[in-house]
Amino acid sequence: MAYFMCDVGGDIDQRDECRLTPNIDATVEDLKKIGVETTKVNFDDPNVEEDLEKLVRSYDMNHRDEIRICKATMPDFEAKLKIFFEEHLHDDAELRIIKNGVGYFDVRSVDEKWIRIPVRRGDFVFLPAGIYHRFTPDTAEDVTAIRLFRNNPKWTAYNRSADAETQPTRAQYLKEILI
Repeated sequence: MAYFMCDVGGDIDQRDECRLTPNIDATVEDLKKIGVETTKVNFDDPNVEEDLEKLVRSYDMNHRDEIRICKATMPDFEAKLKIFFEEHLHDDAELRIIKNGVGYFDVRSVDEKWIRIPVRRGDFVFLPAGIYHRFTPDTAEDVTAIRLFRNNPKWTAYNRSADAETQPTRAQYLKEILI
């Protein structure tokens, strides 16, 4: 599912697959090393709401909402895409379930290489607090995601910088993955 990606820029559009040539897959073990978890949710199952509630409880989340990332519904769409794709971290874990559309979560491997995680309908992604990451939709630019939160949604993003490196959440994250 996940793979190591090429650099974005120049003629390479962040919304494309951005695979290396030759392709190098990232393993489940590569993701586990950095605390990233993935699973599936079957939105076609009549019991999907029960399955979502189990997921919410298993991660001790208390709130959820839905966001649609597309030009038609999101004010300042282009500016938001730039913000989403800027490498950053949060003090809280990021949990997303893709309800519709296709996108990409990019995370840093233990050795600082980008791993791209393609997501589509039914994909669940858990990114631990303190991990550097970014997100982009694919070229269709239309993704709907369910967001899970432990507390009321709070979106302080620390773009990669010396300041971000001093955040207690970052230090805790590094301590956990380097054990």
